Amino acid sequence: MSNSKNKINRTKSPETFEELINSLNSIVGKTISELAKIANVPLPISTTHGKGFTGELLEILLGATAENRPIPDFPNLGLELKTLPVDKNLVPLESTFFCHAPLTGIRHLTFENSALYSKIKRVLFVVVTAQRDMDFEDRRIAGYFFFTPNEAQFNQIKNDYDELYEMIKTGHVESINARIGQIIQLRPKCANGKALTDCIGLDGEIIKTRPRGFYMRRSFTKELIEKELMAKK
Repeated sequence: MSNSKNKINRTKSPETFEELINSLNSIVGKTISELAKIANVPLPISTTHGKGFTGELLEILLGATAENRPIPDFPNLGLELKTLPVDKNLVPLESTFFCHAPLTGIRHLTFENSALYSKIKRVLFVVVTAQRDMDFEDRRIAGYFFFTPNEAQFNQIKNDYDELYEMIKTGHVESINARIGQIIQLRPKCANGKALTDCIGLDGEIIKTRPRGFYMRRSFTKELIEKELMAKK
């Protein structure tokens, strides 16, 4: 690692999977406090004030470069990075946010040219024990695994996407709820409930609604952990 101008020890973007795996193996078993010291990044004053901190820390330590752009976090590898917080039994604590969902200018938008498609084709999940009562000194990297949807999973994700966007394009965005979609769901994504964005209304007019994002269901990531992580221990 080399020091940048702001003194953060940021890892350069990996050119190969071997480089990335070496970095991953070096952080497994370490606590978030230990990793923050390695990266020379100050810890938030509390875990409640530090939402998103672990993900940002992993981006620094693993060399992710996409930031908030609609491309994979490791562009050279076509790989998206997702932090997966779990309890002590490795059960996911929440659904996994993938990307924002555009609600206007979507007439020619398809799954194949969407940000979701580019991010979900190949994913690196880093599993972190992070129960809400745990301090950063106790939160620990439990492991990692790579995920590429098989044909059945890919088709289901596309079906979820198409169903949700058919509702958006026909003005039914307010009828979308968390029960729709078997793997991917669409949920409000904003810092607070007051943030609004444009969307298509029932009569084709522009209405205001809360921004939305694509999330992978917790039940699905639970199955992935059981298959990719727990079964190999």
